Amino acid sequence: MRRLVLLVSVLILLAAACGGDDGGDGADTQVADADADADADQPDDDGDGPEPEPDEPDEPDDDGDGPEPEPDEPEPERTASWRGVTEDTIRIGVSLLDFDTLVALNLSPAGWGDQIAVWEALVAHINADGGINGRTLEAVYEFYSPIDPIDAERACTVLTLDNEVFAVLGGFLGPLAGTADPCIVGINETILVGGEHTPGELAQARAPWYTTGSSPEQHNNDLLDLLVETGRADGARVFIVSTASAADRVDIVLDALEQRDIEVVGSDAITANDGDTVGQDAELRVIMELVEERGANVIFLNGNPSAPIRGFGNAGLVGEVALWSNNPAALGNLGATIPDKSIANGALAPISRDQAEMWALASFQDECVAVVAAAVPDADLRDPTTLTEEEENWYNPTVQACGNLGLFRAIATAAGVELTHDSFVAGADTLTDFSIPTAPNMSLGPDKITAQDEVRLGEFDHTAGADGGLVPLTELIDVNP
Repeated sequence: MRRLVLLVSVLILLAAACGGDDGGDGADTQVADADADADADQPDDDGDGPEPEPDEPDEPDDDGDGPEPEPDEPEPERTASWRGVTEDTIRIGVSLLDFDTLVALNLSPAGWGDQIAVWEALVAHINADGGINGRTLEAVYEFYSPIDPIDAERACTVLTLDNEVFAVLGGFLGPLAGTADPCIVGINETILVGGEHTPGELAQARAPWYTTGSSPEQHNNDLLDLLVETGRADGARVFIVSTASAADRVDIVLDALEQRDIEVVGSDAITANDGDTVGQDAELRVIMELVEERGANVIFLNGNPSAPIRGFGNAGLVGEVALWSNNPAALGNLGATIPDKSIANGALAPISRDQAEMWALASFQDECVAVVAAAVPDADLRDPTTLTEEEENWYNPTVQACGNLGLFRAIATAAGVELTHDSFVAGADTLTDFSIPTAPNMSLGPDKITAQDEVRLGEFDHTAGADGGLVPLTELIDVNP
């Protein structure tokens, strides 16, 4: 009984203290309120006065620990939020290099295996892993010739208008077809993940455009910064040789050189397009004479370097004049118009991971190579440095497909369930530090649409890989640590 009385007393004390109501001035079981009216009726020890009413306590939750938590916001429902997007699917278009045409024209000794099979394997892998915010990917494919801008624009129309895709992955590569990218992001207002842009092409864009690599302007800056830091720019007397498709970017090159106090002794451009080797070589004979007359000891290769390097070799300047290139992708794939690729040995360009390093990258092996190998048993996937020129190259399409799909997946996932152009941009702006299977260090942002952050100086070696390639000279650095 004594315990019961004590317990009741404690509860009354707690109720009065927490409630803040008027209390008695002499009872042991009540607490006086300092702000109470002195003339108010007070309860006596027998409880004759009115009992104070304690405040209502918060309702305990299921565990009795406090108020009920706010319910989670319901997940937004998936809807047909944009062209190419339904409640359950996202349709993407994929542009593929037409190697049948290149081989027939003797512009490439071999192809890239079954490119569609590579893409389908990687798309199926994403879908099996839950897709993108609950939606599966559907891919449609179209081949194009890299030396025919009309054919590239035809492929653009097929993907964007005939198939009404949400985004195109891959874009257009090649000396002429590369100029057709604005057909996707400009005229047809479709997202593009891939390709290579110029300032003029970006100015035409009315849809988001992101790439896994670097822009030509970034290539210029990265190359020259690395050359200055390593002392290779000391005493340089530079002559700029531009190809037809890059002639409008020569001012960017000039500005980058002048900002670093690197002397420029001349500049010229060839007007004949790739495929017209006779016309190109005739122009290059004149240009190489200017290189010698101006006393240049460096040729800056602005654009696709194949033709200028051929003219450089024909002029007998190998060993006398150095080569700098702002197009590492093309320098690593010089093609059949240069039978003896040793003339390009020592050409410098900014690169990220070389082929051997990419092949050894655990994420590339696990999430790209293993996936394709399991789905396509006939795929000859192996270290690309062991390939010969005549062998089908399955490595290149695997890198491109896995990289572009990885970037698209990262941005679309960050965009959320309501997938639109605006949410795609908003999602990209949040990706200030991320990775994909082909690149551990990447970033995007409001002023950054090229994701690659790793760079180093590389030089061409005709013995690297089946067709020559770029090998590293310096360590990789992260330009966005």
